[in-house]
Amino acid sequence: MTPPDALQVLVIAHAKGSAAGDYPRVKDYVETIRNAFIRQETHELVRELSLVDEQGTGAAVRRFYVAGDDAEKPLPPEPAELEKALHTLVVLLVNAALVADDAVVQRLEALAAAIGQSQKRHAVLVLGTSEEALSSLRGKPQANALKVPQGWSVEKLGEYALRPAYAGMLALHKAHQLLARDPASSDGSASNAAPARFFISHAKLDGLPLAHSLSHLIAQLPWLGQFYDAKDIQSGDDFKEVLERGVLGSMLLVLRTDIYDLRFWCRQEMMWAEAFDRPVLLVDARTELLSRASVLGFTGIPGVRIPDGNLVRVLMEGLREWVRIGVLHRRFAELIATKVVSAQETELLSRAPTLTSLAEAIKRLRGKAKTQDAVRVVHAEPPLESNHQDAAQELIRSSFPNGAVLSFKNYLAQLP
Repeated sequence: MTPPDALQVLVIAHAKGSAAGDYPRVKDYVETIRNAFIRQETHELVRELSLVDEQGTGAAVRRFYVAGDDAEKPLPPEPAELEKALHTLVVLLVNAALVADDAVVQRLEALAAAIGQSQKRHAVLVLGTSEEALSSLRGKPQANALKVPQGWSVEKLGEYALRPAYAGMLALHKAHQLLARDPASSDGSASNAAPARFFISHAKLDGLPLAHSLSHLIAQLPWLGQFYDAKDIQSGDDFKEVLERGVLGSMLLVLRTDIYDLRFWCRQEMMWAEAFDRPVLLVDARTELLSRASVLGFTGIPGVRIPDGNLVRVLMEGLREWVRIGVLHRRFAELIATKVVSAQETELLSRAPTLTSLAEAIKRLRGKAKTQDAVRVVHAEPPLESNHQDAAQELIRSSFPNGAVLSFKNYLAQLP
């Protein structure tokens, strides 16, 4: 049993002049948005060995350079293309050439109308090269459904050199919103999944400047949320309770400086995230040439280095991780919705299990499983190495004699 793709992204721009002009060109936006979903490894050998496959988001991204008066260029896709995945995000780059092409606008109108009738299963993100371009599109008499989504002028995305990257981050955010919607809800309301909020976990002794800078950057992007202890813990609050609640509703951005592993509350935040399967991104900011052993469970957690001080890289990777986890959970939810899988006998983990996360998953299963048969802990790719797999099997079978720990792909292969 293979559930449908959870997400596809259709990036549409007009072919005329897409590569003309100074940076950033329309083509630069298209390619950066595509790469936001499909991380490009820099090491040639890593690419050759296809080691990036299991690290991707699982989202299919297709680009369309369209034109109505050029037989060699396609028109925008038909509305039927939306149904090739559980959720489709259409990213539309609007410039003067697109607005002037009536055949293209007519097809886009049909696509937007279908999205509007999809009960929020699908979405469109409209990015204008200028406010003038967006205004011209809204003024087209045949553009009715296209007027509904609030367009973003790229001029509002900060300095010109960063605009394509911010457009990619905005597309990732919209994809995360789609994946977080409750598939059982007829109105597409949000599920209990956490929003794209970041918890900045840092040691103040040597991580405060970096934490301040990252918090400032997040605050500049209105579609992102954050938890920062100095701002979110008020006088008289239960410090531990507020911190724990912040971790459970966020992705943990671990600013791993030299002191981080030695600080009690830093370790506690990481252990909460591990126990409750919260998203985590490791920002390796250590400067020492030698590092002591750590007791923290960083297994399976993606990492980022910022020797150039590029904090945009941190948020881009964090949003990509939100989408990867969203794809996994959405595909799993589809198995439950079609009654292929029992939610009572299965626990899903967003990354390879550690000793703590596996023990907590088994504890949750003991509280909800109706039968001892076919109890499973399923985790994101890649599969565990053989010695780790054997140890995980021993642990689950101490509670469930017929239980198993499987990667998602291996789990799907066993389903009828």
